[in-house]
Amino acid sequence: MGSVPQPLPARVLERTHILQQILDGISGYAEEYNKVDYDALKDEVLKPVLAKTFDPETQIRGFLNTFKHTDVYGLAFDSIASQELKDQINDFIDGKPAKSVMGNKELDLMAHRSPPVHHHFSLLEQLKKLTLGGLELKAAIEDIFHPEHKHVKDLPVVYEDAADHKVVECYSEVAFENWGSTVKNTPKFTFLPSTVKGVQNIVQFAIANNYRVRCAGYRHSWSSIFSQDNEVFISLVNLHTVTTLPDPMSIVPGEYDPTKVPELKAIDLKEETVPGKKRLCRVGAAVTNEEFRRWAIAGKAWTFPADVILVEVTIGGVNGPICHGAGISHKTLSDYVRRIEYVDCHGKLQMVDDPHQLKAAAGSFGLLGVVTHITFELDAMSYAVMAPLKEDVGLGVPPLDKNDIPKALRSDWVDKPGADESIAAATTEFERRVANDYYSEWFWFTYQKKVWTNTFNITSDPTDAVNYPDPGNVFLQWVQGWLGGVITQVPLFNAIPGYWQAQLIASLGMAALPPTLGESKTPTYKTLLPDALHFRRGVQNMRVRDLELQIPIPAKKDDPTKADFSIIQRAWWDVIKLVYQDAETGNDPSSAMRLTLEMRIMGGSDMILAPQRGNRFGTASIEILTLPDAVKDNEWQAFAQKTVDMWTSYGGNVRPHWAKEWEQFTFKGQEARQYLKQVAYKDEIPEFRSMLEQIGKVQGWTLEQLKSRFSNELWDKMVFE
Repeated sequence: MGSVPQPLPARVLERTHILQQILDGISGYAEEYNKVDYDALKDEVLKPVLAKTFDPETQIRGFLNTFKHTDVYGLAFDSIASQELKDQINDFIDGKPAKSVMGNKELDLMAHRSPPVHHHFSLLEQLKKLTLGGLELKAAIEDIFHPEHKHVKDLPVVYEDAADHKVVECYSEVAFENWGSTVKNTPKFTFLPSTVKGVQNIVQFAIANNYRVRCAGYRHSWSSIFSQDNEVFISLVNLHTVTTLPDPMSIVPGEYDPTKVPELKAIDLKEETVPGKKRLCRVGAAVTNEEFRRWAIAGKAWTFPADVILVEVTIGGVNGPICHGAGISHKTLSDYVRRIEYVDCHGKLQMVDDPHQLKAAAGSFGLLGVVTHITFELDAMSYAVMAPLKEDVGLGVPPLDKNDIPKALRSDWVDKPGADESIAAATTEFERRVANDYYSEWFWFTYQKKVWTNTFNITSDPTDAVNYPDPGNVFLQWVQGWLGGVITQVPLFNAIPGYWQAQLIASLGMAALPPTLGESKTPTYKTLLPDALHFRRGVQNMRVRDLELQIPIPAKKDDPTKADFSIIQRAWWDVIKLVYQDAETGNDPSSAMRLTLEMRIMGGSDMILAPQRGNRFGTASIEILTLPDAVKDNEWQAFAQKTVDMWTSYGGNVRPHWAKEWEQFTFKGQEARQYLKQVAYKDEIPEFRSMLEQIGKVQGWTLEQLKSRFSNELWDKMVFE
């Protein structure tokens, strides 16, 4: 390999200098990695960004041209089942605009699977075509597939209809891996029920054979909340979809049709609780966010007030671990639950709608039983008036002191007279957004001089509303996700320095976020609230690692009736300073955080085990994200631990998001599980257990029965011991 430039000093460690260094030094890798088009990388990716003339199409087309001759790209491209899509990608590479490539239609990508996944489940496709009819099925399976395919060996026959005609789809010993690749196990049986009766019979089967039962949707949790070896696993998403990246769901055409979906995917409106303003809606646990978004958009009548960005998740998967959206007036999604329907440890269908009991039942991590349907209280449909900004990093989330801004990120105004006044004015605007805007979040891609600010308010007026994103952007999002998966597997990408990786991904990410044509524009989009909440489709197409903590917003010391938002600024800037810390002390640039620093402001929660519970003045939900390669390079753990140490040093009951990474860290010197059980949730875990016990006394089961049927090693330690 040729000469590669030495690491940049901290004072110039920002986008322009890093990109220039890549431009100057990338050819040093050309001899060893000779299938990369270095001219395309320089002329179509690096130079346009340096000239500030880039846009999403320029970036994505440039990356495609850069890597289209590599083996990784070739294999990924060949795996695309649709010749039409291949032609569209090639047309786009040749310069045809995304809107012209797509026309006015969306892509049908149901068949676009990677070769390993497509091959792995090819026999399972054949299996599903068989007549599912009792014991004959088992014999047919053994005759046709055994020993050719171990996943159909010794399958139980479990029915999911009252007449015992339809058998629950089931596979044996299929390896489980969560989306973040942090949890791996091999359940004895994986069931894919579509009815409540099927769930009941699965639980009865587990009782008869002394198995534990755990569920999952899209597997987006990083912590050990899933199934275990040799137990029963219920998947609410089919195995093709849940193991395929990029996932095509967000761009498959068609509307949600309630007359054509299985029972666990039902969406049924119920009575209005506040006439014209709020209404109950019964939702199957297997309904995805994308399906619910389409249902809400088609009806234009009712919507969740808040939600996670991802559409590739199930409603049950979002609700179970108490996930959340953004906006200081909003609680967690579980706080909007008004009824939980579940199959208990005896296989009996039960229901909880008592408001007091729901504080445990609505966010119970699968410990109550298998949740089949959730009744939420929705809001009347509204329209978001989005005006996203790419602001100076020192003004989007202002520092408490201008000297907190690393030298590399300082714009000229920082060192001129009036800088303090500029920061003071920006702080006033920041606090206004935090305190008053319906939705509020901020993104900082590593080494960037700009922060992406996305806060908005809503209106009932539909005038000039648009569909967002349009088909052209949908195409770009799909290609970007697919391309991201390709790039991060290319040997060259994994050979270059981590801070180069971070900059290339940041350039792609910032280019794709609105405003997309130039960073100084301030476009306004009025769109239906569900589209604004899910402003990015296909987010899951690039695997990441993610640490998220919930920091309570305290009261002001001099006025306990008002919130002190300075803790938000401190938490934000402490991470940015940490990114530069190693470089400032003479070491190589820190490249542990190769994606983003992300923050959403939200309210508290009434859920007993919610990390936001008790946060009277709101919560700073703040997270750091990186690429898996940072873990392989042994950089992530130490950086994330330092971040935990900083964020937990501020006072208040700082708690991790249950579904993100937390188990491998220490909190104030204590092992994570011990800290959560004995400190962070010292009172809440006994309260949660007591509430479950109260529900059980009424419904006929005990805590010991819950533990033996629905717990796992994590929850044994955290709740039942």
